[in-house]
Amino acid sequence: MKGLFVGFLVWNRTQRKGSVTLEFVVLLPLFILLSLIAWQLFLSGMAVIDTHAAVRDAVRVASTTGDTDEAEEKGKDSFGQSRGYKLKRLDVKIEDGEAIAKAKVEIPILFMASKPITYETEEKAPALNTYNFASPLMMGNGQLGFPVANPTISSTFGRRTDPVYGGTAQHKGIDFPAPIGTPIYAAEDGIVKRAGPATGFGCWIVIDHGGGLETVYGHMYPHQILVVPGQRVKRGQQIAAVGNNGKSTGPHLHFEVRVRGEPVDPLPFLSE
Repeated sequence: MKGLFVGFLVWNRTQRKGSVTLEFVVLLPLFILLSLIAWQLFLSGMAVIDTHAAVRDAVRVASTTGDTDEAEEKGKDSFGQSRGYKLKRLDVKIEDGEAIAKAKVEIPILFMASKPITYETEEKAPALNTYNFASPLMMGNGQLGFPVANPTISSTFGRRTDPVYGGTAQHKGIDFPAPIGTPIYAAEDGIVKRAGPATGFGCWIVIDHGGGLETVYGHMYPHQILVVPGQRVKRGQQIAAVGNNGKSTGPHLHFEVRVRGEPVDPLPFLSE
């Protein structure tokens, strides 16, 4: 059968000189159709990826700031601009302690006149406590608890002589000297963002308190960490113990407060 078909094609070429060949008539439309299908699959895949990026970033902003309008703007920015498909809807709300983002995208069908394909997705995340950046908290009103009992401070926030390398460097937190094994407590309710090894810290814990406010705890040993990323913690809950790991000259807790990622002086935030 294959030989007959090949023979037919050869005869077709020799007998139909100057006219459209059978291969051109049959194979070209087939090639065009397959190309359109491949492009349709690629376009649909990109639309799904962009939609998931939109809801992911929207729910992250809503859960940490409580600002649904800002969350929608962030989601739309993450989706971007595309002439091939369209974001029809992006809804963000906070309900029953959860941030919820829903998105719907329309994807046109390229090789036929038909209604576009619709794809919908949804993501949820716990809504953290939110704070207004115009409130006294952001200026430091003593809302955070001390991370160790009976605290003493050996090094404050600001420029200092680097105790390891020498020279002047910015110290981004404050140091609480204490014996190895002294309990470390969460300074406020929040969700553990990181817990594990970190350059310079040995091991660290980062807790997200919402509204762009984070606390950082450093120089623990791996076995001293009592929490995991994603875990919700309460103010005063033990999360680790004092160590002497990483860039450290003696047992102590290095403690930072960060506002929107920028280290600030922790002292005005702390109270008994």
